[in-house]
Amino acid sequence: MRLVTSPMLKPEDWAALKEGADAMHNDLLLEALRQEVEELEKCASSKPVQTLSYMIAEELLTIRIAIPTGKLSGDYHPKIGIFRDETGDVVVFHGSQNETEKAGRNFESLDIFVSWDDQRDASRVKSHRERFDRIWSNADPNVQCFDVPEALRRNIAQFYRSGQSGRRGQNVDRRWRHQDEAVRRFLTHGHGVLEMATGTGKTRTALRIIDELTSSGAVDTVVVTMRGNDLLEQWFRELVANSEYRVFRQFGKNREGARFLASRGKRLLLVSHHFLSEYLPGSPDPQKSSLIVCDEVHSFGSASQVEALSGKVSPLAFRLGLSATPDREYDEDGNAFIESEIGPVVFRFEVEDAIRRGILCEFDYTALEYSLSDEDRAEIRNVIKRHHGRKAAGDLVSDDALYRDIARVRKVSAEKLHPFENYLDAHPEICNRTLIFVETRSYGEQVQSLLMDAGIVFGTYYEGDESARLTDFSDGRLDCLVSCHRLSEGIDISSVKNIVLFASARAKLETIQRLGRCLRTDPANKAKRAHLLDFVDLGDTEVSDTTDANRYEWLKALSTTRREEN
Repeated sequence: MRLVTSPMLKPEDWAALKEGADAMHNDLLLEALRQEVEELEKCASSKPVQTLSYMIAEELLTIRIAIPTGKLSGDYHPKIGIFRDETGDVVVFHGSQNETEKAGRNFESLDIFVSWDDQRDASRVKSHRERFDRIWSNADPNVQCFDVPEALRRNIAQFYRSGQSGRRGQNVDRRWRHQDEAVRRFLTHGHGVLEMATGTGKTRTALRIIDELTSSGAVDTVVVTMRGNDLLEQWFRELVANSEYRVFRQFGKNREGARFLASRGKRLLLVSHHFLSEYLPGSPDPQKSSLIVCDEVHSFGSASQVEALSGKVSPLAFRLGLSATPDREYDEDGNAFIESEIGPVVFRFEVEDAIRRGILCEFDYTALEYSLSDEDRAEIRNVIKRHHGRKAAGDLVSDDALYRDIARVRKVSAEKLHPFENYLDAHPEICNRTLIFVETRSYGEQVQSLLMDAGIVFGTYYEGDESARLTDFSDGRLDCLVSCHRLSEGIDISSVKNIVLFASARAKLETIQRLGRCLRTDPANKAKRAHLLDFVDLGDTEVSDTTDANRYEWLKALSTTRREEN
């Protein structure tokens, strides 16, 4: 098959072209592709991207990318197909083959010609074949064609979903000058954590660091790891659209780790924590050639990671951690692991800094008061009693675990529902571009009942729900989304205006992450001002702790931060 296409591609297809071209000269990568694409006919539909790479590598498919030249400045847009069988008979189609959303509103047509029917059809077939050959061989003065290696060198692809292209240099907009300083700090140390508020460009800063290290020749292998497939997919779209690396995925339904190991040269693997231990760089001299990037690095200190990776990450010369909240409160072992394997915090740019500089928007804070029910108090007393009973029996239990268990009782207290119902009745706008965080699906169902009674159109995004729900919310087809933990980290939707916190953790980490979901400035709403709705028990009861009071004072003070820079 020979294919001429415009440079307007999906990032996944551009990545497949890169990999296929590389595999033509890499036997290990070609064999990995062969094993993944076991049967071409079946894999063409189930593994389209891998099949595309395989067909290019096996030279079953040759692609050239066409750009109009001369007096033409638009897109390469003809729709011509030529099919020939072993007897020499030919079928040609010419016309619309539009699978975009707009096609559903268009009047489309497709003309078919065959070589064996009559002389007129045969003449048209001959004309289209000659036209294709002129374009393919660069004999048409209105079109210039590039083979895949040349197209890769020129980086001529354009993307349906693209960020800024080209190498990421220093920021012209001085509001973002903290990124320049963060890059300098990391390159000075070679390892460590960048503590940067959500929405201040952690990912872009990391990409600049990757660019600096790979362009200087210090690094050719990059592993980017984090928890959560949605965030990994965001990284993938950004990398494929704006980088020279061959990008592989080992998370969710993607299983490209074997091809990553088989490839050489500039390569990057996006891998979930679950698979990380299998795919840490294993080059002969990892000290000089590899970089690991741990996004949302606080989750890197989980007990399972400590057990699986202790001593295995620190040998790499370049280790970068990213987080708005790198410290794991009440987990000294996890914090020690992060510092020993990744490094200490080498740069800080916090929420207050970002609001003052105009990178994040100002926000209002509303706290609805509630009081624990008798059942809630009884449950907390039972939690305390069980805790001390276990201690007396010699079990190794920490006071931190006690505090978390008490916080869980508060998170699912039904006493928050009535104040919310009253507030929703008086302020229905609270559900306009809103994320509502609950502790459990069952508690969420109680909140959903109130939303339905108020006539609010909403969706849910719990563990197991399809990612299409998030897409509907992001695209504006839903204005309100109810979720547990799944949306706390890394999701970038600038139109989010309101956050409702039915579930607030004792540690600041989760609250900061969730607040960050609404503080991003919105290009479509220059006057955006965010709003955080919280629930606090400020009463002095026998089972009260200071968690709600401390959070209330902290968020109330933070909400007074004002923009200082134009």
